[in-house]
Amino acid sequence: MKILYKIISIILQPILLPTYGILLLIQIPVFANLPMQWKAIAVGGTFLFTALLPSIPVVIMYFRKEVSDLFISNREERTLPYLFSFLAYVFWTLFLVRTMHLPMFIGGLGIGSSISILLITFINVKWKISAHLASLGGLAGGIFGICYRYSINPLWLFILILLLAALSAISRVALKAHTPMQTIAGFALGFLCVFLPVLLL
Repeated sequence: MKILYKIISIILQPILLPTYGILLLIQIPVFANLPMQWKAIAVGGTFLFTALLPSIPVVIMYFRKEVSDLFISNREERTLPYLFSFLAYVFWTLFLVRTMHLPMFIGGLGIGSSISILLITFINVKWKISAHLASLGGLAGGIFGICYRYSINPLWLFILILLLAALSAISRVALKAHTPMQTIAGFALGFLCVFLPVLLL
C-alpha cells in the first residue's frame, strides 16, 4: 500500500495541479472551439510557470545539498522554494490575463494560487500545512467557481475532484508526511484562496 500512496502523491503533486486544471478548463464549451494552437500555448505556458520554473530552484538546491530531497519533506527547507513558486505564479497570472487574454475572473486562478502559496509560506514557518491538499483545494475552488460563473454543473467532475482530494489526504497521512488536520487545513485554505477571486473578480 505504501507504494500506492507514493504513486498517488507523485501524480497529485502541487506542481502538476494547475496544468491539470487548464487541461480541464479548455474542455468546457466556452473554450472547446478555440484553435488548437491557443490551447497548446495555454497548457504549455501553465506548465512552464507552475511546474518547470518552480522546480528548477529545488533541483539546484538539492544538488547544492540545501534541501534533503526533491519533495522538500523538511518544513524548515520550504521557505525559499515556496517564495520562488510565488514569483512564478505571479508571472502565470500575467500570462493568463495579458498573453492569453482570458477574463479577469479566470486570472483569479493565478491570483488565488499566488495568495495561497504566500499564506502557506508564512504558516509553514510554524506549522507544516499540506501543500498537496492546498493545491487540490485550489483546483476544486477553481472548478467550482468557473462552473458557477458559466452556469454549468458537471456533477461527475465535482465528485472526482473530492475523491482525489480524499485519496491524497489519506496518502499524505499514511506516509506520515502530514496529520489529518494539516491536510484539512491545506484543502480549506487552497479552496477559499482560489474560489473567492474566481467568484468575485
